[in-house]
Amino acid sequence: MTIHAYSRAYSPAISTLEIYLSLPSESPLAGPLIAIVDTGADGTLVPAKTLVPFQSAETDRTWIVSQWGERQLARSYMLDLHIGDLRLPAMRVVSDDRGNEVILGRDILNKLRLLLDGPAQTTEILEAKQKRK
Repeated sequence: MTIHAYSRAYSPAISTLEIYLSLPSESPLAGPLIAIVDTGADGTLVPAKTLVPFQSAETDRTWIVSQWGERQLARSYMLDLHIGDLRLPAMRVVSDDRGNEVILGRDILNKLRLLLDGPAQTTEILEAKQKRK
């Protein structure tokens, strides 16, 4: 169980998590990164400049659509995502050539049990979601 304070850099304050990124099964190359917890985002976006150390790990290109309906072609990578002692292996992250924020989307959030406590302005990671057999 890990507790993170909301970021007050936004108004109203927003749920964030500190993450690190690594090549699969390796030590982190990027981080700590402050990632916005965005339950409305389908996928996870990372600024292109943050992904420079992972250029050799580019796996695909994909179309992404902004909240305003703009489409753009983007690079995607399969990287391990670290939150505290938790490692989420081989997670797809998409390069964002326009933004400067890390956005954690439902593709990753659905693997976590989270408690977003607005009044206390904390995000608590209860545990990782276990695969059912």
